[in-house]
Amino acid sequence: MFSAILLMAGKGERMNMDINKILLPLGNKKVYEYSLEVLLKTVDEVICVISKDNEKIIKSLPKNVKYTFGGKTRQESVINGLKMVSNDYVLIHDSARPFITKELINEIKEELLNDKNVLVCSECKDTIKEQRGTKINTLDRDKLIKAYTPQCSKKDILLDSYNKALKDNMQFTDDLSIVEYYHPEMDTKLIYASDDLFKITTALDYELAKILWRKYD
Repeated sequence: MFSAILLMAGKGERMNMDINKILLPLGNKKVYEYSLEVLLKTVDEVICVISKDNEKIIKSLPKNVKYTFGGKTRQESVINGLKMVSNDYVLIHDSARPFITKELINEIKEELLNDKNVLVCSECKDTIKEQRGTKINTLDRDKLIKAYTPQCSKKDILLDSYNKALKDNMQFTDDLSIVEYYHPEMDTKLIYASDDLFKITTALDYELAKILWRKYD
């Protein structure tokens, strides 16, 4: 019933390292192995989307894992993964967010069965301001959330949304923003996650992950 697309094709340029950040050591594993192991225990199918210049990672993937190659953009990478999905419900996750839990995945699965999108998120703790030319508009923090992954929906809804975005040459920043645009009739369930589910984007994030990994090993 449930498939997961694990995105592993990002360049990680903001890390300023010679190695893809998902291949960095984190305790006893590599970064991507944390989320991959949890997904393999909780969903029926895992599709890894890897970079074409990192084919050596294929040999390290478990035999029951499908894989495909990423595109020039995140949207192209997700489409490549969606083409391989064989189940009704899809969880799309960034492998650079290693500290996902079985409990969170199981909660997502329950909500997906209610035919809603599912967005994993956290509260916005900072004051966010919107720049409008030379003016500044302060947004209501109580109405803001930080979007995490997994971002989840039905396979047919995701495929339809992504194909329309491709046809319209539209670019979006995350998965559910595409669904929101093309399927506004869909309701979305918010699931609040721990701040530990941050994305390793900078060298400072990696240093924090090296402190936290023992909780999730």
